[in-house]
Parts: sequence; C-alpha cells; structure tokens
Amino acid sequence: MSTDETRPLPVDATQPLPVDATQPLPPDGGTDRGTDSRTSGGSATQQPATDAATDPAAEKTAARDRVRVSTIVWGVVIALLGAGVLTIAAGYTIDLELAAIGLLVLAGLGLIVGPLVANARRRTDEPAGPRG
Repeated sequence: MSTDETRPLPVDATQPLPVDATQPLPPDGGTDRGTDSRTSGGSATQQPATDAATDPAAEKTAARDRVRVSTIVWGVVIALLGAGVLTIAAGYTIDLELAAIGLLVLAGLGLIVGPLVANARRRTDEPAGPRG
C-alpha cells in the first residue's frame, strides 16, 4: 500500500473540450487529429472534413463491410460454450477435457481455413485486370 499523498488533477485537465456543433464528428469516434488550441499555443485551425466522394482512402474503408472470420469463429466458440453449460445444467455429463480439446481444434481450424476461403472468394469477386 502506498503512503504517498493524493493530489487533485489540475483544473484545466478536467475541463471538457469545447464542442463545435457545426463540425462533424471525427470518424474514429472521438479523437480529432486536427490542431488543438492548447497544444499549438494560439488559435486552433480546423482541418477540412473529407468524405468518401473526395478521398479514395475513405472510399476503401467505407466499402469494407465484411465481417472478419475471427469474429465469426469466436462467436461460434462462445455459443458452443453456452450450449455446453446448458447441457450440463440439464443433467447431462460431458467430458470437459475432451470437449475443450475439440473446441480448440475446431477454433484453430476455423482461424486457419476461414481466411483462406474468404481470400479465395474475394479474388473471384474482383474484376479481372492488371494488379497494382
């Protein structure tokens, strides 16, 4: 246990950031990459907002609506664990060591084979042409 005295934070560090209702929220959920009046030592300059129509990088990220394979695999693992708990609660007996080994083997195969299948499917969806 520490014997150091606690000190309150400085007042300016706990104040909320000023909100400009005319500017859109940043895409990453709250961290603005523009300059800040506290760090620049003077007036804050606003960065112009980019959208998918003018920025090709934003278009690529906006077009990615696919679910990751790992999300599906771990969702199935959690669902199978829940089903195992329910079967044990219903009175059935399960060899937990064998079930854990089987579950980990299936999850590992899913994490290895799933991206390979997704990559093969993605290559067949792309139009034929020169690769860059």
